[in-house]
Amino acid sequence: MKSLVAFTLSWLLVAAMFSPNGANGQDTTRKFRSGISGRVTDTNGAVIVRARITIVARSTGGNLIRTTNDEGQYVSDLDPDTYDVVAEANGFKTATRRSIPVFREAHSYVDFVLNQPDDVIRRVRQ
Repeated sequence: MKSLVAFTLSWLLVAAMFSPNGANGQDTTRKFRSGISGRVTDTNGAVIVRARITIVARSTGGNLIRTTNDEGQYVSDLDPDTYDVVAEANGFKTATRRSIPVFREAHSYVDFVLNQPDDVIRRVRQ
């Protein structure tokens, strides 16, 4: 009887090690995605919600638009390429980052700090 229990436990251990999902139950076939993500804030460090992020692929000219969430963050899964990233929000100057590389199975982080237009700053100081 002991040998039957030992055999059964050994068989279950071997089966778990060679199962498609691995012994820990995680999906080992899941592919790591490449992409760009980041956070958009103002000069005081406050997050900017619903900022418009435009990501343009250098090789094709194709673009993708994302919007920041309630934490000022955006995420985009992308193919490996070089990208230009533009952040825009009402009441702020547009900011651009050029030639952001995205490599296979890697993630680039592009944060933005948006400034208010000069005329708004002058009015606040007066």
